[in-house]
Amino acid sequence: MQNTTESIFSLDCSYSGCNATIPCMNITTATCDPATNETAAISFMQETVSNWLWRTVPLIILCTGLLGNALTVRVLTRLGTARQPTLTFLLFLAITDTVVLLTGLPRYWISYTFDNDILLISNAGCKFYYFFIYSSMQFSSWILVGVSVERVVKTYFPFRYKRLYTTKRVKIVLVITLFILILVNVHFFFTNGINDFTAGNCTSLTQEFSWFNEYVFVYVDLGVLSIVPFAIILISNVFLVRKLRKYQKKRSSMMHERYVQNANRFSVRMTKMLLVCTIYFLAATAPISIYFVVDSYLLHGFEESGDKASVAKMHLAKTTTYLFNYSNYCVNFYLYTAMNDRFSHELRSVLCCKSSGRRWSSAYSIREGSSYPGESSRHGLELESETTATVVSDSINSHPSHFKLEQTYIEQEQSHIELEQSHIELEQSHIELEQTYIKSQI
Repeated sequence: MQNTTESIFSLDCSYSGCNATIPCMNITTATCDPATNETAAISFMQETVSNWLWRTVPLIILCTGLLGNALTVRVLTRLGTARQPTLTFLLFLAITDTVVLLTGLPRYWISYTFDNDILLISNAGCKFYYFFIYSSMQFSSWILVGVSVERVVKTYFPFRYKRLYTTKRVKIVLVITLFILILVNVHFFFTNGINDFTAGNCTSLTQEFSWFNEYVFVYVDLGVLSIVPFAIILISNVFLVRKLRKYQKKRSSMMHERYVQNANRFSVRMTKMLLVCTIYFLAATAPISIYFVVDSYLLHGFEESGDKASVAKMHLAKTTTYLFNYSNYCVNFYLYTAMNDRFSHELRSVLCCKSSGRRWSSAYSIREGSSYPGESSRHGLELESETTATVVSDSINSHPSHFKLEQTYIEQEQSHIELEQSHIELEQSHIELEQTYIKSQI
């Protein structure tokens, strides 16, 4: 893990060779050897690309991420998180992703644009930066773990889900998880800072702390941020897809053909989404963690040997992996919008300054404890419908503009009811088989 303050390379010098003058960034010393000059030119291009990326891409990610996360919070609060634990997870995820973006990206953009590292303003700021950026990134990963486990529990244990998962319990679990991650990263207050040993840079305070950060904590971070969460999410998704396919096969013999087609579309859409989101999560978080491991063993050697070309490659690799990692914290909103009809409908209401769909849909009676997985969003997250197919006729007459949309909701809820009834019958059969097995054992 490279905790040292990134240097801002100067563009004011040049390489003077026999037949060419190459702009330089203190990369190497030009000679009359064409191969050396070619290497210097390639290194210069790599450093130029790296600096250009840091000056432009962070602004794009920051603006799109803050806007998307703000809209996500607004839409989720309108949808109602009090009765839906999944939405509580998503709300915490949007807030955490915002903290990641505001903590990490402005520092790099200011450093590479204005040649001023804000970490050097104070010793306390140096310590808090690393603590907040690592804790928030890891917390975001484990929120996704919580969502995946919650969906598996709801699918495999629908009768116990309502008792196990409440909004209050979800918040307690999230707070406990955050506290554990704080303990994992609290060492930054003691190992990092600015003193005589760091020569004015924000990095490890002693040689022993440097060894710990470079050769121990990099593996801790790799596991906590990427590998362990990805493994749990992947396993959860495999169990979830298997269970849904099993239910779909058994329900197909009991359902109307139209309902079967709807279930097939839902299953295919959710399966594709789970695979895409899981792969994207690993692709976005794993490279930067792996880079820190490689950085610990290679970068110091390149710097000591004066291999400026390899140093330039390492800097470019760090830039691309860092920015790709930050994209993971701004993409949620756009996946929700593209893959969840209910979220996109509520978003349109927000943008058009209309009242929440939850208000006019109060003509429906509230459905408590449904075990059917509703529409899905990122990571297979469901935004469960809050209404049943019981309609108050006078409400329809008082809202004629919503009549067609209400009819669509009725048809969807009828399909959901059929699926729920089949689900209950299957669960009852399973319970009877278990009771028979227990009696036979006795």
